[in-house]
Amino acid sequence: MDNYADDNPQVLDITDTVDTVKTDSPDTDEPINENVNELLNLEDLIKNYVSQIENLRKEIKKQKDLFEDSFESDVVYREHEEKAKEAAKIKSETKQQILKQPTLAALGEKIDDLKTQLKELQVTLSDYLVQYQKMTGFNEIEVGDGETMIIVNSARLVKGSPKS
Repeated sequence: MDNYADDNPQVLDITDTVDTVKTDSPDTDEPINENVNELLNLEDLIKNYVSQIENLRKEIKKQKDLFEDSFESDVVYREHEEKAKEAAKIKSETKQQILKQPTLAALGEKIDDLKTQLKELQVTLSDYLVQYQKMTGFNEIEVGDGETMIIVNSARLVKGSPKS
């Protein structure tokens, strides 16, 4: 992680923030130090949980591979698996033949367009809900027919590509 921060000036390392905060306002060291310590503790907790999640994923993959290998080593299971693959292949070919009909192809495109439209509406709604939360401080909103709904935020980590 440190190398990534060193190689990329756009990445702000927490120690840079600590140095900046300390030198900018010497009169209010106590509250700043508490905030810095809280931020450092939070960062350590996040790193710890990321590490635990990665280790657990590796363990799950290992156990899952052992589990699946048990099936692959069984002769009867392998025979049934081959028959099932052949049946799936025939089913897929039949489906492709049916999908060549112009009315079904148009219907499939319409479904895809509707799904795209739904996803765009959901993203826009999410942005509006975040804006509503910031402006009002409320985690609930009343929608049609007097129904109250709770606003739920979700944050997750995604691997980013190094920026040059």
